[in-house]
Amino acid sequence: MDYRKYIILSVLIFAFLAAHTQENKFAVADSTAENLYNNGNWQQLITYGNQAITDSLDFPGLRFKMGYAYFITGNYKAAITQFNKVLSNDSYDSTARLYAYYCNTYLNNYIGASYHASFLDKEMLGNLKLTPFGLIDAGFETSIKLPNNTERDNGFYERIGLSNRLSWHLQLEQSAIFFKQNIFRSAYIDYPNQKGTTDNQFEYFVKATFALNKSISFLGSYHYLYTNYRSNTYNSNLGLLGVKYVSRYLDMQGDVNFGLLINKTLKQYNTKLDFYPLGNLNLYSTSRGSVLNFSNKDHLIYSQAIGFKLAKKTWLESSATFGNQDDYQDADGLYVYNSIDPTKFKCGETIFYQATAHALLELNYIYEKKTDIYRSVNYNQSSVTFGISWKF
Repeated sequence: MDYRKYIILSVLIFAFLAAHTQENKFAVADSTAENLYNNGNWQQLITYGNQAITDSLDFPGLRFKMGYAYFITGNYKAAITQFNKVLSNDSYDSTARLYAYYCNTYLNNYIGASYHASFLDKEMLGNLKLTPFGLIDAGFETSIKLPNNTERDNGFYERIGLSNRLSWHLQLEQSAIFFKQNIFRSAYIDYPNQKGTTDNQFEYFVKATFALNKSISFLGSYHYLYTNYRSNTYNSNLGLLGVKYVSRYLDMQGDVNFGLLINKTLKQYNTKLDFYPLGNLNLYSTSRGSVLNFSNKDHLIYSQAIGFKLAKKTWLESSATFGNQDDYQDADGLYVYNSIDPTKFKCGETIFYQATAHALLELNYIYEKKTDIYRSVNYNQSSVTFGISWKF
């Protein structure tokens, strides 16, 4: 029986030494990370922290320091991942919450920022001047469309929008939209007594976004269109339901558009990927694939946008959309492309300029290949849009 005592004693001694060694490793990792943090060696801290985690030396203090290092170096996506690790251990860590709020704000993820703000105390919220109900931003855009077609006059488009919080987890966006274009007489082969008509359209758009947690949000939108054309009026009602998941470098969304457009049933299924390889808005891409079913016909549509920071306060974004975009819906149902003539292809460039801390200016050029539905001929159209948004 004595040999069993020796075996048990040996096991206990080994376990004690192993635990003591591991404790020393954690102490060394904590001390090393603290020195790098205090000296502002951010890249070295990130490298060391990742290696320590690989070696199973993972603890909240290390995660917070790494999150701050990523934050300082501008990798907000990676910083959020680290702060979320801290919060998974202590959901009431106010400092980690505050930095998670800032990171989401710098990525224009306002619903994610608002979710984290809901955990902050009154003093912090007062310093940030945040309340559960408040304005987020307002915007205006105006556009002129220049068709290379003698049977089409210039088109004019205006939109004014406002977004606000209804609670920490719920945000609302609203827009009023106007469109006008003259269609000339020779387009009306079947209507010889008409000299021409005007395509007038008024629209109202509303979108709600609800944050289930820090990573998942649900969205729904409604778009009403009042169209007057050829002495006829149409009332169109369109909806959207979707879900979005936010991860370290990829944001993924799936949604479906549905409803009646000019008295015809429409369904559109979409998947979208937003990719941030640097963890910020210095370089990003948006890829979107859609299946549009309208008038019992299916159309495959693919759009791609790539943006990058061109200079201080200036960003440039290139985009292209492929496929038959007749009655195509974009931007969570905000834009409905139901003009008289369908677009077969479009591409464009947008330049953004941060004029002040609150004002963002936008100038956009779009080139489109379109088809005249009355004469079955193709033509080109150029559009120029100016926009301004104000962040409260």
